[in-house]
Amino acid sequence: MNPKSNYFLNLFLAFLLLTFGCDNEPIGGAGPNNNDDTTDPVVTSITIAASSEEPSINDTIDFNVVANNGNNVTLSSDFYLNGTLLTSNSYLFLTEGDYLFTAVYDGLTSNELSFTITENNSNELISITLSSNLSSYYINEVATFIVVGNDGIDYTDQASITMGDGSVLTDNTYTTTTEGSFTFTANYDSFVSNQVQIDVLAPPASFQKNVLIEDYTGTWCGYCPRVSYGIELVKAETDKAVVVAIHRQDEYNFNAQALESLIGLTGYPTAMLNRTISWGYPEPNNIGQVINLTNGAADLGLSINPTTDGNTMDIAIEVKFGIDYSLAELALVVYVLEDDLFSNQENYTSYYGGAAVLTNFEHDHVLRASLTDLLGDPIPQSSTTADNIFTQTITTNVPSNVSNSDNLSVVAFVVNASGNGTPGSSNQAINVRSAHFGDTQTLQEL
Repeated sequence: MNPKSNYFLNLFLAFLLLTFGCDNEPIGGAGPNNNDDTTDPVVTSITIAASSEEPSINDTIDFNVVANNGNNVTLSSDFYLNGTLLTSNSYLFLTEGDYLFTAVYDGLTSNELSFTITENNSNELISITLSSNLSSYYINEVATFIVVGNDGIDYTDQASITMGDGSVLTDNTYTTTTEGSFTFTANYDSFVSNQVQIDVLAPPASFQKNVLIEDYTGTWCGYCPRVSYGIELVKAETDKAVVVAIHRQDEYNFNAQALESLIGLTGYPTAMLNRTISWGYPEPNNIGQVINLTNGAADLGLSINPTTDGNTMDIAIEVKFGIDYSLAELALVVYVLEDDLFSNQENYTSYYGGAAVLTNFEHDHVLRASLTDLLGDPIPQSSTTADNIFTQTITTNVPSNVSNSDNLSVVAFVVNASGNGTPGSSNQAINVRSAHFGDTQTLQEL
């Protein structure tokens, strides 16, 4: 063979070898049987989606972002509303308008999600809510229910309200008759409401309502017989008045500066009702003001059972609460009084015959001692819950200024020291009671 022909033959064979013999090991990588290549496809796009396609006002939507390689990149993405960065991947629609949302991940911007929120979106009825005017009632009180849709429309008249036992109310009210817990639901069209539970309680205890009269007086006070006469008129009309005569600057003097500061005392006579209410001048013409304070019932009652043994007094006091007073700051005041004290009384009035001096005038209800702080000793708030009875026994000696221990009596009353709760203003007496030693009392429940 021609040498030149051999040269071209060998060159051709080498070309075939390079072309077809090396295709199972490409340059720079393993062959097709190598399974070690785990590199994810490059992320070139992201897609944002929302949890709802037709949200309404007051609806919240959540966004989700997925890359083209299938990975969820929501937590690594930023979310924008109309170009403004959001703080999370959720959004609450509060107003009408057009909303355009996008997401950004690793420099890539997602597709756009657009929503148009109108008032009509929120007016679609999708649920109803049942509610009652109170959560608890006393027997014979009336529970009133209303039914309102998510659209804000009152459907009470069109809805039916059903008790837990299956009975249907004739209207939207229920008159409580027995103690217990009762459940109710409402139905309107195809919608069923939430369940409402009400608690029915036994009626609260109520008590005879008495009025406290604190008479700031003195034997030297020429106008003070006016109040004394008014007190006599009151006691002729009712047995619900409890009188305390607080003498100053005479032989029956009692240091009542704390009370004088409390009421802002400016002169004598001064008569206070339930400690903080001024008895209108002239008192004998305004006995109706006093008697009106005994109308109705009180929410707490007292009993006093005082005894003496020689010079020792034992005074047992009970206070029962008809309602919950635990939000108030109640205090108990206990007085010792003496009757049948006789002393000349100055008189500038026409009462009692108009004499300038009422000789051997009888002074009753004279305050001899306060066995508590004048403004009251606190009653523990844990003891002032409804139907609870607070008890206190005071054992002490007969006051040394007493002339005759046979003429002693005890007055006890509860004041609302803070003015919180029901009823009344600060330091007003809620109820009062008096008893003579040897009396046996029970609570004046009605």
